[in-house]
Amino acid sequence: MLNDYMGTTFNMPGISTFQALSAASSTGTKNKTSKAKPALIMTVFLVLNLAIQMLPGFVWAFHEGGVGYCEGCHVMHRPAEGQTRQTNDVADSEHIAPKLRGSDPSSTCLRCHAAAGEYYNVMSKDGSSFTPAGDFYWLRKMFVWKADLKSYRSEGDKHGHNVVALDYGLNPDRVRSSAPGGVYPSAAMGCTSCHNPHGKITCSGSERNAISVSGSFKQPPSPKTTTGSFRLLGGKDYTAGGHSSGIRFESPAPIAVASPANWAETDTNHTAYGDGMSEWCSNCHPGFIDGGRRHPVGKNARLSSNIVTNYNAYIKTGDLEGTQAAAYLSIVPVELGITARAALDPSNTSGPDAGGRAQVMCLTCHRPHASAFQSAGRWDFEATCISESHPRPGDGGVTGNDVYNSYYGRDMVADFGKYQRQFCNKCHVLD
Repeated sequence: MLNDYMGTTFNMPGISTFQALSAASSTGTKNKTSKAKPALIMTVFLVLNLAIQMLPGFVWAFHEGGVGYCEGCHVMHRPAEGQTRQTNDVADSEHIAPKLRGSDPSSTCLRCHAAAGEYYNVMSKDGSSFTPAGDFYWLRKMFVWKADLKSYRSEGDKHGHNVVALDYGLNPDRVRSSAPGGVYPSAAMGCTSCHNPHGKITCSGSERNAISVSGSFKQPPSPKTTTGSFRLLGGKDYTAGGHSSGIRFESPAPIAVASPANWAETDTNHTAYGDGMSEWCSNCHPGFIDGGRRHPVGKNARLSSNIVTNYNAYIKTGDLEGTQAAAYLSIVPVELGITARAALDPSNTSGPDAGGRAQVMCLTCHRPHASAFQSAGRWDFEATCISESHPRPGDGGVTGNDVYNSYYGRDMVADFGKYQRQFCNKCHVLD
C-alpha cells in the first residue's frame, strides 16, 4: 500500500492520499468484471487527484508527512550523465540506496534549501535568510579588523556547524576534527547528521510508523498514524546520517512548534521551544549537557523565580520596566518545559511564567546552523557593547548587507541603544 511504501500519508482535512487511493483500489476490485479501459482508469485517477488538491486547506509540501518523492533527491535507475556511483550510497540487507542528485547529502538538500526567495532557504547569497536556525551563508564569510594596534578575525569555520556540501563551497571544518564535547567526525558532518530526510523515526523513537504530518507544526495526525519529529530531526536510535562512527542517538527529538508559512524569525513569529532541545543536542555533544564549568542547559537549568523575574522585566540595558506579556525576545529564546505541541504558540510574545518549568537550552544563545558570529552565537559574545559587534562597517570581508543581516534586519542601536551590553543580561541583569 502507498503509506507502507512511502512511510507516510498526506496531510489533508478529512482525507488522505492513501485513503483516497485505497478507496479507488477497492472500487476497481469490485468492478473487475466491467473490464474498465486503462485510459478511463487514468482519467478517474487524475480527476480524483485534482479534486483532492482543491480541498480547503490543502497544502502540498515536498516533505509532506516526513518524506519527499524519491526522484526529488535520487536518480532512481541510472546515474545522471557524467556521474558515477558514490561512496555515500549505502548498501545493506534491505536495499541499495540510489544515486543522490548532489555530490553529497548536503549538496542534495541545498538543491532546494538554497533556492533564492524561498521561505525554506537556509543558505542565502547575502545572509538574508532569517530562519531560527540561521544561514549557512556565514560559513563562507571571514571578517578581519584592527583595534588597539592588534589584528583580529572572525573565522567562517567558527560561525556554525560546518556541513560538507561541496557543490556549494562548504568544506569540512579546518579547525576541529570532531564535534566539540563529542566524537562525531567533522568530515562526516552534513544535513543528514541531524535531520532524517525519510522521517522514519519519530520523536518517541518508534521506527517505521506511518507518519501523516510533520512534527514542526500543530497538525493532528490522521487516524492510525503518528506525528513526525520537529524539522525531521533524528529521533532516538537515529544513526546520525548512517555514518559508521558509531553515533546512535540516545535522546529523542525535541518538542517544538514553528509557523508553517513563514520561517523568518521575529519576536512575534518564532519557534516555540517546548522541551528536550539540549538533551537532543547532547546526542553529539554529550560533554556540554552536564554543566561543570559550562553554563547548565536543559532539565539541569530550570529558571529560578529570580531569573524569570529578570527575563520578564528586562527590555534593554538600563530599562527594567518590562512585563511578562511582552517579554519574549527572539535573540534570547527560552524553552518552556512543555511537551504538548497544542500548548505551544509561535506568535506568543509572553516571557516564561513562574511555574518553574521554563529552562535555558543550547539554542538560547546559539543558532544550530550558522550565524555571523563566533560559536554560532545569536549575538557577538566578544563585544562589550552590541553596537561594537563584528561584522562592522569597514571590516575586511564585509560585503553588501552583512552588518544589517547579522542581526536579522534589526537596527540594534535604534532598538536597544548604543550602550546595550551582552544579552546574557536578559536573565542575569549584570549590566
